[in-house]
Amino acid sequence: MKKILCFFILTLGIIGCSSDEDKIVDSFGKMNTNTTESLTDISFINKNQGIICGSIGFLAKTNDGGKTWTKLNVGDTQTFLSACMLNEQNFYTARLDMFATSNSGTTFNKIESLQIGSSIFSIKFYSPDKGLIIRGGSILKSDDSGKNWTEKYSSSSVDDLEITSPLVSYAYGGYTSDYSDVGVIVKTIDGGETWTKTLNSNSNIYSISFISDNIGYYINFKRELYKTINGSNSWIKISDLPKSPMSVCFINENVGYISTYEGQILETKDAGLNWKIVYNKTTEPLVKIITKDNAVFAIGNNGLFLKKK
Repeated sequence: MKKILCFFILTLGIIGCSSDEDKIVDSFGKMNTNTTESLTDISFINKNQGIICGSIGFLAKTNDGGKTWTKLNVGDTQTFLSACMLNEQNFYTARLDMFATSNSGTTFNKIESLQIGSSIFSIKFYSPDKGLIIRGGSILKSDDSGKNWTEKYSSSSVDDLEITSPLVSYAYGGYTSDYSDVGVIVKTIDGGETWTKTLNSNSNIYSISFISDNIGYYINFKRELYKTINGSNSWIKISDLPKSPMSVCFINENVGYISTYEGQILETKDAGLNWKIVYNKTTEPLVKIITKDNAVFAIGNNGLFLKKK
């Protein structure tokens, strides 16, 4: 997902979505983040507490579900690509360097064991000690709260992560060019120690969303939605999407949301068979959409933060 800087919009027909713009009911409301920086990542630990990161060293936290935001001073101006809030006190952000706080953002420390190198595209912690990052296509693991990292898997394709339980996680990504379009999913069942490729796809995988260790969805460059019910052992195509997807999240097996390059949010209530537009007030790309405790949040350029009403 984080590699989507050049995006070619395919000209597929609209399937499963009404073209009658008058029927659109905006289910998402815009909240003031007090910034015009482009937002790149978002992490919530419950429906109220979360962080967002973005360009020129921007990082902010909320304790009221996005109604108000407190800007945090990380001490660096690099554009952050990834953020992870582990709990009320501990969270992380990174790009070329990785920064951590253990006092809710009052101060930050740079992780010195990670020398400057490739960009860190994703950070995920599943306990105070154990976490995973993707850096330049490699998956690294820490067992000491991020102080030290060991490479566990190397690939040129993976660029994002999803943890579904303390033992099970997925990494995914791909590559799109004028001559090729490929995607990949790899999986761990031992807390990140070993990884196995579970899918070679003919299209770059932009985003995945698992509601359990076994049941999940992904969207790709070809504007398709796929589903697995057996932990990525096999995937079934559910639908062609009416817009250019950037990110997907499912609340349960029936209800899900997709944010799009065109700046819209789509909703399904029948497990992805049909989609309707539920937000249509911007033309800016909505780079990420997530759910936590049945709340749904989306982010985009110019400090755009949306929450489901």
